[in-house]
Amino acid sequence: MKSLFARWLPAATLATWSAVLLYFHFSMRMNAMLAPEFRVYALIAAIVLGVMALSFVAFKGDATCCSSGECGHGLSRRTAGKLLTFFILLAPIVVAARFDPKDGFSKSFVENRGTATSLDQLGSAAPRPADGKADYRKPVGLSLPSKDGNQSATSSQPAAAEESKTADYLVRKPDGTIVAEVLDLLYAAQDNLLRKDFEGKSVELIGQFMPDSSNNASGNRFKAVRMFMTCCAADARPVATLAEAEKLPAFPEMTWVRITGTATFPVEKGRRISVLKVEKIEKAEPPAEAMIY
Repeated sequence: MKSLFARWLPAATLATWSAVLLYFHFSMRMNAMLAPEFRVYALIAAIVLGVMALSFVAFKGDATCCSSGECGHGLSRRTAGKLLTFFILLAPIVVAARFDPKDGFSKSFVENRGTATSLDQLGSAAPRPADGKADYRKPVGLSLPSKDGNQSATSSQPAAAEESKTADYLVRKPDGTIVAEVLDLLYAAQDNLLRKDFEGKSVELIGQFMPDSSNNASGNRFKAVRMFMTCCAADARPVATLAEAEKLPAFPEMTWVRITGTATFPVEKGRRISVLKVEKIEKAEPPAEAMIY
């Protein structure tokens, strides 16, 4: 019994954690749980835990403390208490191993977290531009209609120079359709210059279908939802652009769809938003990276 508690149960616990983390890594399930920059640390942790498990097996330890009445509290001195301790250590990783996030998060998760349809709703969690894309991602002010109906220019940047920079970052299909992400349209709603590259243009994006209940007076709007992650699944937040069709598509909620339509940026309730006027919508496979980072 001393050998069981001093050597084999610790080794089994560490080996289980190591095996599950390695499985998450090589099956790509880790992609839905951690942002890319943190995944290497999870892999290192899995390797270290595996080495520690092997060390318990290879090197016989001193079981005196683990069997002594002077070691630990009352629960730890009983066989049932020791088994319960190891169960508690194993339970979280076993439960996590059975959770499969490949199809995305559930409808209830999205509803409970609340869907951000503009960058200001993300607050301090709003994504920051990567190096080399600062001119493309940096908001340069919100352009709202003035009293005479003209657009008020809020950017002091030279328009021609900035337009050439933003256009370089757009990915287009052979027919000229812009391949975008949900966040691209949210940025465009706040960036005067970026908006010029999208507004009135044909745009294709992939998201999860969710009917809209807050900006849907005509009943034909829905949300194209993606999950934005800063660090890990615990801070994942749904973000969405609105889409407007002649008739609301008959897809189950949270179905992955590919939408092609015309990008528009109307001002509603004093706030400029992105609305994709749907020309075509079809079911789609989840993207390789279901999260947006």
